[in-house]
Amino acid sequence: MTTIAPPTRSVFETSPEKLRPFLEGLAARVSGGSNWLVRKKTVCDLLLGLDAFFALPAAERQALMSDDASPAEPADADGGPEDFRKVLPLYVGAILERLAEKMVSSPEQAAIYLLSIHPEHQAAAEGWMLADPRNGKSVRKLMRTDRRYRQLMDRMADHWQAARNGGA
Repeated sequence: MTTIAPPTRSVFETSPEKLRPFLEGLAARVSGGSNWLVRKKTVCDLLLGLDAFFALPAAERQALMSDDASPAEPADADGGPEDFRKVLPLYVGAILERLAEKMVSSPEQAAIYLLSIHPEHQAAAEGWMLADPRNGKSVRKLMRTDRRYRQLMDRMADHWQAARNGGA
C-alpha cells in the first residue's frame, strides 16, 4: 500500500460555486461503491455519460437541461467535447478529494488516481505501481483490457498531451 498525500489545492475551493453541488453528487455516487472494482466502473460510466452529453450540439444540450443552473454544464455554455475533456481530470480529482482515502491498494484504484488533476493522487498511484512489479503489471493490464477505462483514457489523451506541452 502507498500513502496518498492530501491535495495542496482543493478542486472545491477553486471551482465555480454552481458547479460544487454537481461535483459533490459525483463523489457521493462513487463513494457508494463497496470496493474499487465497483468504484472504477462508476467513475468511468459517469464520466463517459457526461462526455456523451457534451458531444451533443449546444442547442440539443440546452433543450435537455431543465434550467440555466444545471451543474452538469461548465461555465462556458458553448463548450463541447474538447472543453469537457479538459475538465475530466478536475472531475476525477474532485471525486477522489471527497473520498479522502489514505492509501492506494488496488490496480483499479491506482488506475483512477492516475486520471486525477492532483499531482498528489498521480504520485500515489505511480508509487504504488513502482512498489511492486506486479502492481504496475496489473494496472497496465487493466488499461489494456478494461473497455470503459480505455474509452476514458482515449478521451483524455488530448488533455494530457496539452498539459505535457505546457498548455493545459
